Amino acid sequence: MNDIKIPPIELKEVSTHTIVVNYNDYFDLNAGAVILNHFIIVIDTLFYPKQAEEFRKKLERNYKLPVRYLFITHYHADHLFGIASFKDVEIFGSNILIENMKKRKEGNWTKEAFDEWKKEEPELKNMIDEIEIIIPKRGFDDKYVITDDDSQVEFYHSGGHTGCSSYAYFPQEKVLFTGDELAVGFWPFISDPTGDPEKWIQTFEYILTLNIDAIVPGHGAVVGKEYLREELSFRTKLKNVVLNAIKEGKGPKEIEVPEFKYEPAEEWQIPRALEFLHNYYSKKNE
Repeated sequence: MNDIKIPPIELKEVSTHTIVVNYNDYFDLNAGAVILNHFIIVIDTLFYPKQAEEFRKKLERNYKLPVRYLFITHYHADHLFGIASFKDVEIFGSNILIENMKKRKEGNWTKEAFDEWKKEEPELKNMIDEIEIIIPKRGFDDKYVITDDDSQVEFYHSGGHTGCSSYAYFPQEKVLFTGDELAVGFWPFISDPTGDPEKWIQTFEYILTLNIDAIVPGHGAVVGKEYLREELSFRTKLKNVVLNAIKEGKGPKEIEVPEFKYEPAEEWQIPRALEFLHNYYSKKNE
């Protein structure tokens, strides 16, 4: 079977010194970069090493600067399986990211698991063979800052979508990269077992206090604060209907979901989200 064809990487400026790249065929997946005076910081890798390699080459060629750092927002494969293309730079993320990646490497990202993946999708064989899991050597608990002359990029551990989820903020140009704390154009992906719905809501509330012109999500189009306000409103309504259902002795399947303008990308999203939220808030109220 022929190898799958991956569209070429196109660098798109969000602001003068911030970049987004997109892999539309996989749930509108994004990665990004901040171009500082002497080096580049990359934010996530896209899915496959070939994509990551092309992304890096175009950044370094276009801006005539080296990539010095790679920030991984969370441990989901579509955001880090290209990590081998950055093995010579400083790779970092939250301390919980490092622990989650170690666990995944031992249990989910084994040779046997990759061999099974190749059997299921043989057209991806060559790209799967290039995947190498590299554990970041630097982690942070709450906040980490990288400076270059008078510029700085801030990194915050938020822990909503997953327990290790973090985001990057470039105050100088009012741009924030959320990772999968936000997925634009989709019903939210809520069911990761390590996630925390309360921290997620708090993260949205905090981001709305920051001076931001553009929000680059983990998936979907670049948006402004208004989109985040709309999603926060939906998350709050969803939380309240789950709490009311628990109070009335109803199970996850009996919950009436509030309206949201976007449909789920997968059929399992809403049932799993309701089960996850029902379980989370039931335990929290014990």
